[in-house]
Amino acid sequence: MSASDAILIGEGWISEHYFTTDATRQSFKARVLARRKIWEEQKDTGSVRSRFTAVRGSLLSRLASLDDNPDLATEVRKDLVDVLGYTALGLSTVVAGPVTTVRQVSLAGGPAVAVVAAVPVGTADDLLDKDVATLVEPYDVDESTQITAVSRLLSALFVTDDAPDFALVLAGRVALVAERERWPEGRYLAIDLQLVGERNDDKKGGEIDTALACLSAESLAPDAEGNIWWHSVLEESINHTVGVSQDLREGVRLSIEIIANDVVTRRAARGLAPLPSEQAQPLAIQSLRFLYRILFLLYAESSPELGVLPTGASEYEQGYSLDRLRDLIQIPLTSPQAETGSHLYDSLAVLFRLVDRGYAPTESEEDEGLLEALTFRPLRADLFRPATTALIDEVKLGNAELQRVLQHLLLSKEKRGSDRGFISYAELGINQLGAVYEGLMSYTGRFADTDLYEVAKGGDGSKGSWLVPIDRAAGIDDKDFVRHEDPITSERKPVLHTRGSFVFRLAGRERQQSASYYTPEVLTKFTVGQALEELLDQDGAITSAGEILNMTVRALNRG
Repeated sequence: MSASDAILIGEGWISEHYFTTDATRQSFKARVLARRKIWEEQKDTGSVRSRFTAVRGSLLSRLASLDDNPDLATEVRKDLVDVLGYTALGLSTVVAGPVTTVRQVSLAGGPAVAVVAAVPVGTADDLLDKDVATLVEPYDVDESTQITAVSRLLSALFVTDDAPDFALVLAGRVALVAERERWPEGRYLAIDLQLVGERNDDKKGGEIDTALACLSAESLAPDAEGNIWWHSVLEESINHTVGVSQDLREGVRLSIEIIANDVVTRRAARGLAPLPSEQAQPLAIQSLRFLYRILFLLYAESSPELGVLPTGASEYEQGYSLDRLRDLIQIPLTSPQAETGSHLYDSLAVLFRLVDRGYAPTESEEDEGLLEALTFRPLRADLFRPATTALIDEVKLGNAELQRVLQHLLLSKEKRGSDRGFISYAELGINQLGAVYEGLMSYTGRFADTDLYEVAKGGDGSKGSWLVPIDRAAGIDDKDFVRHEDPITSERKPVLHTRGSFVFRLAGRERQQSASYYTPEVLTKFTVGQALEELLDQDGAITSAGEILNMTVRALNRG
């Protein structure tokens, strides 16, 4: 994913919404603006920003000449090391071939950052090629092993006993940041310094400020207490994502109502009989299942290491991926036919079918070199079985309503004074998606048997609400009506559920009474780990990988 054409966020290095959102109290831009303020206070003593400004012209000249004169790369690296502050903070250094390990003098065994010298490249992809010699000189792992590629070097560095917390790779116009725990997941941050310098976006919190905040020693190297700026930023990004997951839960709840009500509407438009009352909860479950297909695939696209989808293939990205829908969901639909048509639904149905059944190119297609990368392994999971969404598939979903659904799943919650950002599913992991599911366990679906107002104490329906027939609402205090904003007039109106519409609301203590809870990953990992420890390698016998994969976990109900 890309925050801009000059700053590339590789595989969810950081939450894209946190990174790109406006300068709220919790956002990366707010952090950058705080840095800019400090730099302005350091003007007399010298800051990374003033140093960059002083050498920008000469640096750009050398970067532009690298293709004709590769020997300039050494001068470029020296300039960048000086500008970014790695020689000015009183840090100790250890040099081993192309790697300079930097740490605080006062913290001999503390955290460190590795500065890696690489050959000039044009893009981050060029730098990450495992089979190309991208280091300026080989790195000796031991007497018999040498590494010549940056990506292999980082993998080796981050598993050593004295592993650095971060690494900064300088490769001509490209600078790359990697972190010890995120690197094995394929996550990184890359910046095109030449493009940043040429555009010279000098405003507060602009591209120059952002790039320097990402790369400077004061961000990547430990301070006198051993703290690293990027650690707190990445932690804040995760906390921000937890907040986004709470918004997502509300978005999923609203989407269940949108899908179910569209089914009701489309059945009526086709002259089909209304669904009986006992079908309301099955329709709710099918709507939730349809949504979790999308959530699962969004997570799979942001986690290519799972191998669920052929991510990276241009044919997939352009023709099948959910990521391409990010642009489509914000395009206004200008005709009734466009609103009620089912193009978005049909596109998703094709992807769901490929994931469920799988797809492999035929021999003739392989011979012609067609669709070679588009191989889908059949998932054969209950989530994607067609029968589990039969009520929806019978009438499909309209573009307008599905567009609203996708906005809830792909965009952060609307807030006054700030733009909606894209939700990063690389950060929204199993824990968050499980918590979203848990939060919906105590909801139930029903068809309104008469016109109903929604009411709650103080008008806040977040902790539950009641549905009151319209003819019994006269005595209710006006402040207790749950309200929504009219999209056309912006007027806040009481929420009214008309007769026959689908309603999805909290169902009292149903979840607590049924003991239906999502178990957090930290508990399941511990439980499974303890169980396996008792089962594996017993009586001198070594348990094979095949035997482990064939093990079954059963839950016993002991009353």
